[in-house]
Formats: sequence, C-alpha cells, structure tokens
Amino acid sequence: MKASGIIGGILVLALAAGGAWWLQQQDDAGAARATLPASGERDERTPVRVSEVAPREFETVIEALGTVAARESVTLRAPVTARVESLEFEDGERVDAGDVLVRLRADEERARRDEARVRVEDARRELARVRDRVQDGIVTRQEVDQQASRLAEARAALAAATAQVEDRTIRAPFTGTLGLREVSPGAMVSPDTALVELDDIRTVRLDFPVPERFAASIELGMPITGHSAAGDFAADVTAVSNRIDAGTRTLNVRAVADNPDERLRPGMLATVRLALDPQRAPAVPEGAVVQTADQHFVFRLQEDDTVSRDRIRVGRRSPGWVEVLDGVEPGDTVVSEGVSRVRDGTTVRVLESGDDG
Repeated sequence: MKASGIIGGILVLALAAGGAWWLQQQDDAGAARATLPASGERDERTPVRVSEVAPREFETVIEALGTVAARESVTLRAPVTARVESLEFEDGERVDAGDVLVRLRADEERARRDEARVRVEDARRELARVRDRVQDGIVTRQEVDQQASRLAEARAALAAATAQVEDRTIRAPFTGTLGLREVSPGAMVSPDTALVELDDIRTVRLDFPVPERFAASIELGMPITGHSAAGDFAADVTAVSNRIDAGTRTLNVRAVADNPDERLRPGMLATVRLALDPQRAPAVPEGAVVQTADQHFVFRLQEDDTVSRDRIRVGRRSPGWVEVLDGVEPGDTVVSEGVSRVRDGTTVRVLESGDDG
C-alpha cells in the first residue's frame, strides 16, 4: 500500500510538469507572433520592367515584288521560209556568240551566189580590157564608165546572193544558254516559227515598282536584297524609269544581280527589299508605347520610383522597336513591361533580370 501511493504521487507530479511546459511553449509562440518585424509586410508597389532610351539604327524599307529576267534574251526564228537541213546544238547547251545553231536548206541560193561570182569575174576582166584599149584610143572613156557600172552591179548582186545564203545559217547573237529546241531536221519553218530560246543569265535583271512618294529617294547604284525560290541574292539599281505609272502611281526600277551559278532563272518571282535613308535615333521598345486615338505615350520612371505619363511623337519602326522623334531623350528610363498596370503617378518596383515579381 505504501509503495503504490508513492508511485501515484510521482505520476501526478509528472503530469503537472508536462502541462506547465506546454503552456509555456504556447505563450512563447504567441509572443513571437506578436513581435513580427515590419519588413515582413507585403510590398504594395506595382512590379514593372524598364528599358533605357538609347539610339538605334532606323531606315525606311521598301518591299516589292519583281520578276527575274535574263540580262539578254531572244527567241530565235528563221528569217525566211525554208526547210531545216540540220540542227547544230543540243538542248540546254551553252554557246558562244557566232556559233552556228541551225542550217536551213539553201541549194538554190548557193547556186545564185556562185552565178553572181562568175558575173563579177567577167565584169572585172572586161573592165580591165577596155581600160587597156582606151589608152590606144579604140574605146571611149564613156564605155569604160559603163563597164565599171556593170561591175558594181555584179558585185551588188553577189552581195545579195551571199546574204540570202547567210540568212539560211542561223547563229547565236550572244553568248548564253539555249533552252529546248522546238523543231526537228526536215521541218518546214517560217519567220513565225520559234526554233529555240537563248538566254544570258550570268547576270539577271529584276524590275520592280516603288511607290511614288519614294521616287525622289531612288538613286543609281543603291544596293538591294532579294529573296526567291533559289535563295537570297544581292543586286544594285542600274536604271529608273522616266515616268510614274498613272494607273498605279508607282515608279519602275531596274536592278541587276550577278548570277554566276545560274541559280536565278528568268520568270522567277522575287521579293525585293530596298533600304532608304538609314540613320540613328532614340528608340523605345514597342511594348513601352501606349496609343490613345492618334496620340502615343510612355511611362517614364522618376527618381522617387513613380512614373509619369509623357506624350511622345513616334517615327519609323524596326522589329521590336519604335523611333521617338520627340518626348524623351537618350538616357531616360521608361516602363517596358507592366504598362497596363500603371497610371500617371503610380509607385513602381523595378524587377531585376530573372525576377518574376
């Protein structure tokens, strides 16, 4: 009995001590909550990202569509009606100026040429004979002149006969690449019959329209860049039309591009980009500009971390940037992200790079 009473007393004391310890912990936690530092309060400033106004390169860019054409191009045709005797080329062959491409049948023309040569020789010998006899007083000077005229006529007839023979030999007028032949040996052809196309595409032409308001800015030698199905290429302006097209109010401009690998082919559609009056000017990100009707504004950061709504005058644009003609200066700081959350006089918190706010 005495032992059990002692044990029971010990248990009561242990329970009392544990309760006192628990109450002390609760009091300490409450005191800690009651003394939280003011720095733990929520920051009510509007988070934004900013950008400094700085000069950037701006240019007026003209984009237009043009069609690639060969520097020199011709569809060869027969100058006379005749039968094809032989073809001296293969499809797609590269030829030099003066190479024989097509021979037309010319048997009669050659015979007339040979006959004309004989007449020239006869007239020449007769003229030499009468000149010798005029010295002897046998013939008159008038007869000599008449024979000289006959020789001149014979020579003219020979030249005409020779030209008729040459007309039946068709040559390449310039160095270039042939297309696909349209006739076969033995075919009867006429001046309306296309024989083969010849193009010089070592350099190519590109004609494109420019809006009338830019006409005064186009100068010979200006560089352009182009893009086609064959890839990108560079060219230079070589000619400008004298007239504005009254229907489209555009000026036709011609550029020439080197094409050594002949990637660009006549008839290709190309996009042309021509840059005018490049210059550096203050710029802000596109996201910093707020447009209201026909007015533009930015929110400029002040020294007290507030922003002011300032009107600006915008100019040209480049991808992601806007030229500012008036309203801010290089070195000013404007809100570039979070513009929709601020108003004139709003206090802001500038987010650092990588900070999600």
